Amino acid sequence: MRRGAFCAAAALLALSGAAGAGAETVALTGATVHTVSGPDVPNGTVLLRDGRIVAAGANVAVPTDARRVDLSGRHIYPSLLPPVTVLGLVEIQSVRATVDTTELGDVNPQARADLAVNFDSELLPVARSAGILVAGITPIGGIVSGSLAAMKLDGWTREDATVLAPAAIFVVWPELAIDRSPTARFSPRIQEKRRDEALQKLRDAFSDARAYRKARSAEGGAGIPRHDFDPRLEALLPAVEGRIPIIVAAHSVAQIRAALAWVKDEKLSAALFGADDGWRIAPEIAAAGVPAIVQSLPLPVRADEPYDAAYSNAAVLSQAGVRVAFDDGAETGTAPTVRDLPLQAAAAVAYGFPRERAVAAITLEPAMILNVAGRLGSIEPGKDATLIVTDGDVLDVRTHVVGAWLDGRPLDLTDKQKRLWERYRARPRR
Repeated sequence: MRRGAFCAAAALLALSGAAGAGAETVALTGATVHTVSGPDVPNGTVLLRDGRIVAAGANVAVPTDARRVDLSGRHIYPSLLPPVTVLGLVEIQSVRATVDTTELGDVNPQARADLAVNFDSELLPVARSAGILVAGITPIGGIVSGSLAAMKLDGWTREDATVLAPAAIFVVWPELAIDRSPTARFSPRIQEKRRDEALQKLRDAFSDARAYRKARSAEGGAGIPRHDFDPRLEALLPAVEGRIPIIVAAHSVAQIRAALAWVKDEKLSAALFGADDGWRIAPEIAAAGVPAIVQSLPLPVRADEPYDAAYSNAAVLSQAGVRVAFDDGAETGTAPTVRDLPLQAAAAVAYGFPRERAVAAITLEPAMILNVAGRLGSIEPGKDATLIVTDGDVLDVRTHVVGAWLDGRPLDLTDKQKRLWERYRARPRR
């Protein structure tokens, strides 16, 4: 971070801390307010009270007892929200003891991210410094990886930090392609057997959950025995009943088509994750009414693909009518790169994604997918006062986050990387 930006952040933190220390009402004035759900408001005001947004706009009446925070020349955005991450579940990927992303077995819907998050992780402050105050955190691995939770990236306890848990079930669609080359690790027959077994496990899990739901609902009737509580099947009930979505990691055309057909047959609410080949069958995805969570910075999947296939994927999907949100790839088990979320949207804009939808694709769209848009994703009265202040366009790589409020509480944006920067900036010189 540039020295000027660091000092500005420190000054703003001191001012906001004074504003929030003994007052119930805070008025953020003079900034360009990016409401996301409506037009931008130059020289706007956002009024915060008791952890909520009371008002936002150009002509907001500021109460006489409100503490004012002058943000002239700044920009106010809702918190950025990556919908699928492993933040708090991974600290150092190469150190096994710090990785808690995967349970044994292929079907683990009962694995709950909200119970496993490490709130002392050094990666959480780094993400907050990038404007990410809330994230969807999920286990990975297997076929049914576990229950994703929408979590605040600051809190003393799980109860403090949980926005919604479970918010989704994360499913990794089995690989359908068969490697028939002479160098294949397994014979085609073994690959086909493993593929078919994986697909059957997925179907059986949801079939069993429906039967379990039916049996449990019938308990108490004459001659109907009581059924034992099954945590795995119980965890699938919110998805089976349509209360939370299934987020399906599917990348190839065959995987996407198979996943869409399964979702339709099971009558599930769903979103695609990855969808690297989405540009090839964008009209089919749009017709299914399923949103897509994509990345715009990976390399092309195949050697004969255009160099910009991944970069323009989001644009093609959006033009076809698919709702698009951006993410940074939880399947790989990486957490540090989540801070690059704005760059995902910026790269997509450079390759045709509508500029007016880019900020929504990293704020409001993820909130809608995770069913937390009633609280997060835009700056509107009644929503949580969870927002960030930047010194420029959030999609510009040169922009810094210089302030943040979580539930109306100003956050300290100090992190390990800034401390290291300060330490080595002041190193002894000749």
